[in-house]
Amino acid sequence: MISDSEALFEWKVRAAAQPRGRVVLDLEADSLHRHREKLCLIQYADAQGVLIIDPLAIEDMTLFKIWLEEADVWMHGADYDMSLLQNAYGVLPHMILDTQIAARLLGFQQFGLAALVEHYYGVVLSKKNQRANWGIRPMPADMKEYAQGDVKYMLEMADKLVAELRQAGRYDWFIESCECNLQHGRDRHSTANQAPWRIKGSGKLTRRGLAALRSLWLWRDGEAAAIDRPAFVICSNDELIRWSTALQEFRPVFPNNSMHHHRALRFRKAVERFHLMDEEEYPEIIKRTHHESDAHFDSRVDLWSARRNAVAEELALEPSLIATRSQIESIAAHEDRGLAALMNWQRNLLIRS
Repeated sequence: MISDSEALFEWKVRAAAQPRGRVVLDLEADSLHRHREKLCLIQYADAQGVLIIDPLAIEDMTLFKIWLEEADVWMHGADYDMSLLQNAYGVLPHMILDTQIAARLLGFQQFGLAALVEHYYGVVLSKKNQRANWGIRPMPADMKEYAQGDVKYMLEMADKLVAELRQAGRYDWFIESCECNLQHGRDRHSTANQAPWRIKGSGKLTRRGLAALRSLWLWRDGEAAAIDRPAFVICSNDELIRWSTALQEFRPVFPNNSMHHHRALRFRKAVERFHLMDEEEYPEIIKRTHHESDAHFDSRVDLWSARRNAVAEELALEPSLIATRSQIESIAAHEDRGLAALMNWQRNLLIRS
């Protein structure tokens, strides 16, 4: 357990000496237990073994940040971890090689880390501490053991996946997909920071509905901050969307029956503040890509979908890996532009089929 600056320096020397792409990272946070999640644990593995870094105990993590910016690392299902790293340090690794992406490109139906470890090693990873509070100190021994289990198999497993990708002629697909996923992670972080209240489902709201959602989201965020608990403890995103839709349609909304009296009072005040807003204060609607359809649009969508599905079946891949529904519609609307937006390997598969 690396928990001081001296030990972190020694780790940095070791990590910097590793060949590119020969290290593994995993992260743990306290998102299920705190209002503002924080990065609580960094699991690191290389050919020499596993180390655990405690960022809560080390005041200055600059050495880790410097190393991270230059590193090519293996991770599994890195989307959430990218968000944690950007929130904590404002940077991402130079490259993230994702074992989940590799498994999907090989046609695995079960591509979670536990499923892959069981597939390659016959080992069943414990799920006991999946929802644990990783901010607890001192950390219990069973949590340390669980944390090590997440990375101890990954480097050797990555080698197996790479060998299979090369044998299948899909390694270049993998590298391009990882590069694309890394860029998407940067883009998602930028968008989320601009308006965190634009949650899933908000795209269907009018400007009035968005104004209601923003007011209620700010109410919920304040309530969660006051008790230092996750926002979902106060109410779910689905409830926020349901209330906002009702207010958008000039229907009354009411706090949940289980809501404490004082919290319910603050809820009503948030609704009142929304009603007092001028329309000029309403948020703007983010314009989504809208495909102008013509008489043959649907038939082109069907044609490209059939082509994609045939390729996917031949390669034993999920069709959405080759092109999502949205991408298919983009191709049907503007073929050249839609195809150009795909990754090279996706476009080549569709064109050559």
